Amino acid sequence: MLEKLDVRQMRLLLLLLDKKSISRVAESLNVSQQAVSIQLKILRDIFQDTLFVRHGHGVAPTPKAIKLGLMLKDIVKALEDSVQPEEFNAKNVNKAIVISATDYAQQVITTALFSHIRRVAPGIKLIITELEIETLTQSLTAGDVDLAITIPEFLSDNLPCETLFNEQYILVSSAANTPITLAHITDLNQYEHVIVSPSRPNLRGSSTDWFKRHHVNRNIVASIPSFTMLCEYVYKSNVIAFIPSRMLPDSRLREIKLTQYPPGFDAVIAWHPKVTHDPLYKWLITQIKQIAE
Repeated sequence: MLEKLDVRQMRLLLLLLDKKSISRVAESLNVSQQAVSIQLKILRDIFQDTLFVRHGHGVAPTPKAIKLGLMLKDIVKALEDSVQPEEFNAKNVNKAIVISATDYAQQVITTALFSHIRRVAPGIKLIITELEIETLTQSLTAGDVDLAITIPEFLSDNLPCETLFNEQYILVSSAANTPITLAHITDLNQYEHVIVSPSRPNLRGSSTDWFKRHHVNRNIVASIPSFTMLCEYVYKSNVIAFIPSRMLPDSRLREIKLTQYPPGFDAVIAWHPKVTHDPLYKWLITQIKQIAE
């Protein structure tokens, strides 16, 4: 019979214990006395007890009703508290948070995030890991990774995410070499290029269709997994490369101005649906978005 019991009936029993009047309970709930009587009948059937008997102009509880009231009071309060917004204070949190991020995101976001966290929530410890694209969903599901900073193309459809910013590519060469001037986008064909390809190592690079439409056939001489390595490759050679704009300034590199640029990308933060409403994760996501702006 307990499967018929719901929170409304628990509250009604507690109100009857408090007001000892069906009419006053009906008034406080803004329902008819008949509706209260119907719910009281259900309670009587569930607990196999009269619960309340007529007494003067009201009702008097039975010993069983009084006993139930003592138990249900704590239960109802616990249920009500569970749906109230938690008072969250990041300074009171002591927890290690694992963030999976590309080397680019580590440079432009997590470094600033670490400094910010040390100031406002010193009990939070950060574990920054390399982004492993193939196992990202599994790691978020298992709780091995709490948050991921990446691009939408690396995420499965079931993972919620929010855009941090839109990034644009710029062209760079080594600051140690003679400055390069390109009169037209097709002048890119005269130089050797290095690209970053973290997911599928190859010598094609991204934005292939865009380059093809602009009659650019890059001579790609190296494909490496990270932008941090790419900057060093460019600095120590005569190659050129496209990098995200937020990686400048860098004393090792010199920007090459173009009249046209390949399309950029969105940087996003992703998490598992199970933590969407968790106050800590909501707070962390907000901090990361503010830093990214």
